[in-house]
Amino acid sequence: MLPAPSSHTRRGEARRWGGLRARLSLGLLAVLVATLALVAVGVEQLHTTAARQQLIAEATRHARTLSQIAPRERTPALVALGNQSDVLFAGDVAPDGAPTTTPSFGRYAGRPALFAEVSGVWVVLDTTEAQARADAGQRALLLYLGLTLLFTMLVGYAFFSFVVMRPLRAIGVATRRAAGGDLASPIKVLPRNEFGEVGRSFNQMLQTLDAQRAELQERVDALERAHLELRQTQSSLIRSEKLAGIGQLAAGVAHEIGNPLAAVMGYVDLLGDRDLDEESAAEVVARTQSQLSRMRGIIRQLLDYSRPDPHAEPEAVALRPIIEEALELARLSRGGRHCTLKLHAPDPLRPAYAVPGELSQIVVNLLLNALDAMRQADIAEPHLQVELHHTDDALCIDILDNGPGIPPELRERIFEPFFSTREPGEGTGLGLAIALRLAERVGGTLTLGQRLLDGHISGAHFQLRLQPAGD
Repeated sequence: MLPAPSSHTRRGEARRWGGLRARLSLGLLAVLVATLALVAVGVEQLHTTAARQQLIAEATRHARTLSQIAPRERTPALVALGNQSDVLFAGDVAPDGAPTTTPSFGRYAGRPALFAEVSGVWVVLDTTEAQARADAGQRALLLYLGLTLLFTMLVGYAFFSFVVMRPLRAIGVATRRAAGGDLASPIKVLPRNEFGEVGRSFNQMLQTLDAQRAELQERVDALERAHLELRQTQSSLIRSEKLAGIGQLAAGVAHEIGNPLAAVMGYVDLLGDRDLDEESAAEVVARTQSQLSRMRGIIRQLLDYSRPDPHAEPEAVALRPIIEEALELARLSRGGRHCTLKLHAPDPLRPAYAVPGELSQIVVNLLLNALDAMRQADIAEPHLQVELHHTDDALCIDILDNGPGIPPELRERIFEPFFSTREPGEGTGLGLAIALRLAERVGGTLTLGQRLLDGHISGAHFQLRLQPAGD
């Protein structure tokens, strides 16, 4: 299969065979040739007719002159006329091959001749020289017409190129540049005719487009700045919400660190006893190290959770370690110390497509909300359960509690920014909105289900669905 011709080749062929200049030039040439051909035929007919009329007039004149001479006196005149080079016959009797009607053209003695007869007197003129003059005149006419045709074509081509093709070419060049994005190259050929009007309109259009493009670029720059500010604001809100969660954990962290810290202080006092034997001292040191490790673990969990990573990208994440760490952090809160927290997860479980820090923030936020709701409702035996499972196209994290749940009239607004069911001053109302945005950023969803017991609401059920890694 032959390769298809390029657009440049097709444009070249169009200009060579089907361009406006070629078509109009061929049309003009055809009109000129037809016109000059008609003129040549007409002129030739007129010239031939005039030459014939002249010959007829001359032959008729000779015959009429002879007929006016008395028959007895014609002989010298006939001899004198017959001696002329262009007279083939002059006499009182019809020559051989004479036509029935005169004047008429024919042949006499093998030559082209004109027969004329007046009152019985015949004159036959030789038309060879007249025919030669007619042929020469015809050739001169054809040469003149050919030169006229050539001159007209050259002048017409130059005129057409200057008046039509020059502005059209300028318009074409400017149009191609404008199509390539160059709006600063207006048409410079602006004659005082319709092409000039088109060029001026095109230049005005270029100016309008350039101004609109500049305005559009300003708007795009403004949108980019607004988008950057929005992203910075969103990042600040995410960090603020995380700090709010850290604030909820602060009291629990202080309590969790306070117990091992008091134990460490007591162990240090024991180590200061000079009567303590070596074996007992080693045991005290081991217990001190254990309590210090416990405090370090609590502080590390809090630091890992609070450390922001704005440049983190989604990756394959193992869910179980992140959920376990989130549960440990939740146990540090005020409501977590008196709540039963459980994790149900199959083993093995496929990794999910997520950002580890953001996934931890979503889960911790949901856990803290559930614990706070159960604490405010004064649930006798608060219970919080996290279930991990997977479907064919998603990994699911279900967070279920036995708290008061979400009233039906508030379910549609629960993910709205700044909407909160807490007392004024106790929350920003951004936690669930940010959690939803973080989930959607990695192609996941966060939905609110409903737990019913005997037809009544019994706790809340949030489900976080994430895409499996590699899908």
